[in-house]
Amino acid sequence: MIRLLTKSPVLISIFPFYKNVDQFDKPVNEIIKPLDDELGWDRVKRIFFLNESGLYTKELQSIINVTLSGVAIGLAIGGIGATRNTVDDFITTNEATRFSSHFDAKRSLQHRIAVNFLKKGARLGAKLGIFCFIFSSVTTCTTAYRGKLAIENYILGGSVTGLLFKINLGFRAALVGTGLGGILGGVCGSMSILMLYLSGITIDEVLNAQQEWIKSRDNKTRERIKECMNSELPEMKKMYDENIILQNIQQRKDFENQEKTNS
Repeated sequence: MIRLLTKSPVLISIFPFYKNVDQFDKPVNEIIKPLDDELGWDRVKRIFFLNESGLYTKELQSIINVTLSGVAIGLAIGGIGATRNTVDDFITTNEATRFSSHFDAKRSLQHRIAVNFLKKGARLGAKLGIFCFIFSSVTTCTTAYRGKLAIENYILGGSVTGLLFKINLGFRAALVGTGLGGILGGVCGSMSILMLYLSGITIDEVLNAQQEWIKSRDNKTRERIKECMNSELPEMKKMYDENIILQNIQQRKDFENQEKTNS
């Protein structure tokens, strides 16, 4: 009863019994962070918008780089594997073929190699590119949503990727793909986190360095284009002036010839 009376608002307003009676009347932090900064979905949505500089965000640029790397690696592996026996197959299938010259035979062989390289290499490159795109997208979005890099993010990315790639083969194949993808994703995540730990840097620093490298590359390219344009403009202007002079001379000669003809 005495405790209830001491906590009564009327008595407290007259005589405060506790020193920290107003601890809930003031915010803990003077600057309250906006709610949008704390929501995981807002961080995920920001990945797919341009940043303040009008460029891709570092996470989206990482997804693009991983996807393009997968396409290039798949194209190289598939193309090399497809053209390994192309020469033997060409000789076997064209034993009775008469070519006009050995240059014609070499041209046909080169055409066959290029077609096989692009056809089978593009097929494997597309598959590997889609695989890398799904895996990197799920992993990056999960990391942005949770606000931290963890092995579970890679396991989830690998599981989703394996499920999507094997779902058309049935339920059992989907389960096997999910499990195998989760294991490979965990191995990839463990290696990535171990490398970051040993190097003493964070994933944000890696992405920032990658974005800065892309910015510097674009700036260098623009500078070289400007230098080429500045060096070529005087020559182009000189050529233009010379063409104008030649046109005037030709028009003058035509006019003189016309006058002689009329006279």
